[in-house]
Amino acid sequence: MSTNPEEKVDPRVTRTKRLFREALISLLQESADPHKVTVQGLASRAGLNRATFYLHYRDVEDLLEQLTREVLDELARRMRPLTESGPSKEQSPLVSFLEQIFENAALFQVLMENKEFRHRLFAMLTDIVSIRRERRKTADPAKQVPIQIVAASSLGIVSWWIEEGTPYSPSYLVDQINQMYRRK
Repeated sequence: MSTNPEEKVDPRVTRTKRLFREALISLLQESADPHKVTVQGLASRAGLNRATFYLHYRDVEDLLEQLTREVLDELARRMRPLTESGPSKEQSPLVSFLEQIFENAALFQVLMENKEFRHRLFAMLTDIVSIRRERRKTADPAKQVPIQIVAASSLGIVSWWIEEGTPYSPSYLVDQINQMYRRK
């Protein structure tokens, strides 16, 4: 099978992978321990068979790794135009970041249990905070809260937001985060 991204993907493959991903998310929501998820359980939940699973994945961990990589790649892809361009009045990278999480809240709730996933999210938040600092160019950087503290605090807020079922909109949450770190 070719890995050329310009080639069309068979819609049946896309549907099958989506069913397995949805089954994984569903099973992980029931039991946060990925070691309790079996290929047979996934296949049953997806309404497919084990042989179909093995056409696409080595094991449950492979499915989880691919899903995690795709989610993080999509987050990075959506943020790239916002972080590569210079200062603008367009949507902030943090709002875009949170909108992606909001749109996939059930998935993020499951993935947040993964330590590596949380580390990668922290790195992305650190980049967002750095970019925002560069764009603001405040007069006295010595009075600013260190970037890592802002990123860690923001990750804690995002974790809480996901665990609570995303009760606030992404833009509202960004406004609250911004108010927390404003210095007069």
